[in-house]
Amino acid sequence: MLSLDEIIAKLTDIVGPRRVSTNPIDKINYQHTLAYGAYRALPDVIVRIESDRQGNHKVSEILEFANEHKIPIVAKGGVGMGISSPLKGGLLLDMLGMDKILEVNSSMQYVIAEGGASVYAIHHALRQHGLMLPNFGTYGPAVVIGAMINKGGIGYGMTRYGWIADMVLGLEVILANGETIRLGALANQETTFGPFQKWIHLPDLLGLFTLAAGSMGIISKVCLRAIQCQREWLHDYCHVFRRDQLQPVQDSLIELVKGEVVYDIHFTDRWQYHWPLEEGLYDKKKIPDDGWFFLKTVLLARDQEELAFKEKRMRRIYQSAGGVEVPEIADKAMGAKAQQLGLHGWPDWHIMGPDGWCGTVVRHTGMFAVTSKMYPLRFLKEMYDLDEAAKRECGIWDAEHSPQHDSYVTRDLAIKEEYFTFYNPYDDEDVAKLRKWMGMVAQFSNERGVVWTAPTLSTKGPLPYLRLGSLYDVVKEIKQLVDPNNILNPGALF
Repeated sequence: MLSLDEIIAKLTDIVGPRRVSTNPIDKINYQHTLAYGAYRALPDVIVRIESDRQGNHKVSEILEFANEHKIPIVAKGGVGMGISSPLKGGLLLDMLGMDKILEVNSSMQYVIAEGGASVYAIHHALRQHGLMLPNFGTYGPAVVIGAMINKGGIGYGMTRYGWIADMVLGLEVILANGETIRLGALANQETTFGPFQKWIHLPDLLGLFTLAAGSMGIISKVCLRAIQCQREWLHDYCHVFRRDQLQPVQDSLIELVKGEVVYDIHFTDRWQYHWPLEEGLYDKKKIPDDGWFFLKTVLLARDQEELAFKEKRMRRIYQSAGGVEVPEIADKAMGAKAQQLGLHGWPDWHIMGPDGWCGTVVRHTGMFAVTSKMYPLRFLKEMYDLDEAAKRECGIWDAEHSPQHDSYVTRDLAIKEEYFTFYNPYDDEDVAKLRKWMGMVAQFSNERGVVWTAPTLSTKGPLPYLRLGSLYDVVKEIKQLVDPNNILNPGALF
């Protein structure tokens, strides 16, 4: 087994001294996740990956070296929900230097980018051609496309188009032994036709590297489906409901998804707006005092005729359920103001920045942890009530912990549910409350059969694995085949 000095020497030979770090401060910064303090695993070495204009890079060489000497390796994108924490130490690959947008094909409506490319950068490139990704990733320019695919990234558009993974037409992946493979549409890239659909004349293997947390291979390139769109075609609305109206909320969401009218529905509760309201970012007089659930809705309409039809149907459903339309939220949290603050006119719907809801909440609370999962829409009321009860029991159902829900309704008649809790990562008592709550969420969620997306599945106990039956054994066999030394993000899935 190589010593750390020998590993550093070899990595320095491969990428150069400026791209290798063992600095303790770097390690702390790089292990940062959306659950800072809950996962404190540090890498032994950080390696910065960069590609040239032709897309050449050193990932294959690094993987071949790591595999030969059985060194754990984790690829980090931007900000992650746990998969960026190297649970077993080893090498942490900073992929942000592999950020090239390689092709935008406006006639076939796809984009090819490197695995470390910013989702915002991809959108900016698409916008020059009148295109956009159907699933608009949020949370600022740090979001990296390879990481989104690895962990089922969320974004506006899930209600109509699905996850970012549903947009994947092809992948280029580097396996543990350094071998590069192309899947789906990218397997056809060198032909006369080029990429045009994900189905090729072999069984589909794209899903093997989706939701895999980097445990099967490292994504070096991605081909994504785009749609024709302009920012002016997206129209923003918000309807507010009382706490005792959750059942009608649930029913209206199901009706809207079945009708396929909306582009997106974003479900949040009042905790998300408590501190922004206290700071005066919104006019309290324009928001009902008893408003608890906020349904931020986006319609995609190319002209006034299409918009009038969709608005009429949406408003009829919300109003019949008792909802009150609140332009104050739509305008300031989603519309014109958010658009001004967004990159090149494409907003992140006022999440980050000094006036965004997240920055405002953090100023009054602390760091936040998230549990992320999918379950059927018809269980929304039951799951919300269970989470509220758990947070009350743990002593975190208060403004100081801002225990908000931030969730996306999906086209599968499901909901991508984000349970937030803000806490002090340097206060052991507060961390204990957080861990107790996360354990309670895992228990009642596992009992009902949720599909987990974050943090890492290995933190969720045995039930998610056991209910998969022999399928889990098959996946482990595939893992053994593609990564026999288990160097790729060990502990994330197995």
